[in-house]
Amino acid sequence: MLKIAFDPGYLDMLKNHVFDIDSDASVNLGGLPVINRYATLKRYLKQKDIEMNTYDMYSDFKDIDLWIMMEPGLRKYLFILKNFINPRKVLFFILEPNIVNPWGWKYLPFYRFFHKIFLSWSSDLAKKYPKQFVEFKVPVPFDSTRYKHFLSNAKKNLCILMQSNKASPVRGELYSLRREIIRYFEKRGDALLDLYGPGWNTEDVSKFGKVTPFYTNLYKGFSPDKWETFSEYWFAFCIQNSIPAGDFEYDPFMAMATGTVPIYLPPSNVDEYIPSDTYINYNNFKNLDDLVSYLQVFKGTREYEEMCQRGWEYINSERYRPFTTEKFCEDVYKAIRKMIS
Repeated sequence: MLKIAFDPGYLDMLKNHVFDIDSDASVNLGGLPVINRYATLKRYLKQKDIEMNTYDMYSDFKDIDLWIMMEPGLRKYLFILKNFINPRKVLFFILEPNIVNPWGWKYLPFYRFFHKIFLSWSSDLAKKYPKQFVEFKVPVPFDSTRYKHFLSNAKKNLCILMQSNKASPVRGELYSLRREIIRYFEKRGDALLDLYGPGWNTEDVSKFGKVTPFYTNLYKGFSPDKWETFSEYWFAFCIQNSIPAGDFEYDPFMAMATGTVPIYLPPSNVDEYIPSDTYINYNNFKNLDDLVSYLQVFKGTREYEEMCQRGWEYINSERYRPFTTEKFCEDVYKAIRKMIS
């Protein structure tokens, strides 16, 4: 049996908590289906006669055949050196874009020669290094049995934005756009946007990187169930960290799964994956005034309901398969096969 050591990148996910959907690590994510994909992956690999545990579950690292690690970085390489791990046995996930992990992207041309295979959502990396990069998409599974309940929820307000208070000096970041949107709605004075997420309206922002405190009267706190909260709004702003080709985050799909229409600023290759008639493209409006005027007229109309229905049909169709946990498991297994071949 092949033995894989998994490094989740967070201490609260060790002791195999990264594979337990009932763990505190899972609960603290507020409904984001992160743990789900790794729990499914562990079960999938077991069927392939592959054992996977977090690395702390192995008493002797010599028993480990392969390592899967999150995010290449200086600390990870110090860990590799300290524990005499052969880099050729390390399969890295590159999950974060360059604005979140600038070190990983800056030094990729150098450290990639130490490794055999990488996993990344990046369409550009997969094209540039086709023999070394296995492309995957972050899976966004959903509970279809909750959809009728979500549709029955009354709408609290026009728009929701649910993101962390973050900042980045790297070109291409969209954190500043999130702040611009918040300030715009704040200045309108009609409170048509509700803000959720960690790091707002507090001085305690050290864990969010080089970011300054941000206060606004639109802030509603942290939602323990992102799905439920999304369903209580007509529209959800889906502004990612950045939008490099191939990077698709949770929000637009979670909106579609909860009867909410996404206002989406998409990556350049979005049309390869998501039908354009399932979301409102942020790029199609000259400014926020035009966008909000459109939203106020569009909400509750037959056309609105039809867009919701198209989104629901899409995420239940074969075209959505790249974002399923099944496809994610297949892609990871493909990378593992390449590693051991």
